[in-house]
Amino acid sequence: MGNTAGSVPVSYNDQIIRDLAQTSGLCDSEIREECTYWLKKHPNGKMYKEDLKEMMSKALAGISEEDVAKIEAHLFRIYDVNQSGFIDFHEFMTVFCIFTGEESVGVLEKVFRIFDVDNTGTISKDEMLILVKDIHALIKDDIKDYSDEEVALRAFEEMDANKDGRVTREEFVSAVMDHKKFSQYLALKIFDMFG
Repeated sequence: MGNTAGSVPVSYNDQIIRDLAQTSGLCDSEIREECTYWLKKHPNGKMYKEDLKEMMSKALAGISEEDVAKIEAHLFRIYDVNQSGFIDFHEFMTVFCIFTGEESVGVLEKVFRIFDVDNTGTISKDEMLILVKDIHALIKDDIKDYSDEEVALRAFEEMDANKDGRVTREEFVSAVMDHKKFSQYLALKIFDMFG
């Protein structure tokens, strides 16, 4: 990932297909189909925020433009690994394969990055609340008895195993893998966005 603007791959080869298939659990033909589709939509090998916003608007039809914009901002940050201002082909396909593959810990580590808004490697209570509020449109029907603040606080308490006021990637993955109610619920809502 870490490509510079001048070295963005705008095509794929059999080795890229094999590598992505191996890390994702998807078959070669599925990866080839996704690569071909993405490159057809973005022949210069770059997806900008506007493109992601359009894709998210279609994927999240029925959700307000404001809510889609909040979700899109979090996702763009995850996809644009090298912070170049656009998502290159390799960044998109790598994250796509992680989210659509079967490697639970790898997927959860990517989901953790969505929650880690300031990229410090830990999640604060404020970050948890920001994300819960931003994905409110996706979760409001499922947890009617809890406010955004309650969902964020309960998930945070489940995840913060050592009670230091920060959630590490390891604590996050452990809470979800241990089927803790609110932690798993939030992670599944993120997964649903890609389903």
